Amino acid sequence: MSSLLIFGAGGHGRVVADAALAAGRWPSVSATDRDPARCTGELLPGVALGPASMAASAAAVHVAIGDAAARAREVGALPPGALASVVHPKASISPLARISPGCFVAAQAVVAPGASLGIAVIVNHGAVVDHDVSVGDFSHIAPLAVLGGGVQVGRRVLVGGGAGILPGLRVGDDVVIGAGAVVVEDLPEAGVYAGVPARRLK
Repeated sequence: MSSLLIFGAGGHGRVVADAALAAGRWPSVSATDRDPARCTGELLPGVALGPASMAASAAAVHVAIGDAAARAREVGALPPGALASVVHPKASISPLARISPGCFVAAQAVVAPGASLGIAVIVNHGAVVDHDVSVGDFSHIAPLAVLGGGVQVGRRVLVGGGAGILPGLRVGDDVVIGAGAVVVEDLPEAGVYAGVPARRLK
């Protein structure tokens, strides 16, 4: 086991650090950030903060940045093989699901059989990724969101807190689905969608 470096010292970084400590997979967990003001002290008790240059030589790095574009940029700058997934021990992940490098799966989240998470996907607290769902790289499934069976989600998608996508639907790249929205038809075009049923806002 190598040590884990968390890249991102904001609120999401603290959530990831908490999950990493609970998982107990790494002998030590530290953190860093592009903002030098965030690189001193501790992210959480026992998780020291240090300079961003640490990422260049770290053996295992998790990019804990909520913004999809920023997360993709930092992942692309990492050395090959350094990207690590962090899964909270209270998440429920089927052994028949596929989790790509760099994913974060929070406590009480469910990833069902046949589901597939792309690179650096976030499945937040209490979210459900049902059977045979595909979630594209750098997407974020927010707390309590539910993706019905067979849903196909593109890259850099944000599914807001408590939103739902009915089974078998397809969501294109760069779609934002507002909190509490219910998606009842395919959303192939990038944009912001909200409401029940979800309609395009812009």
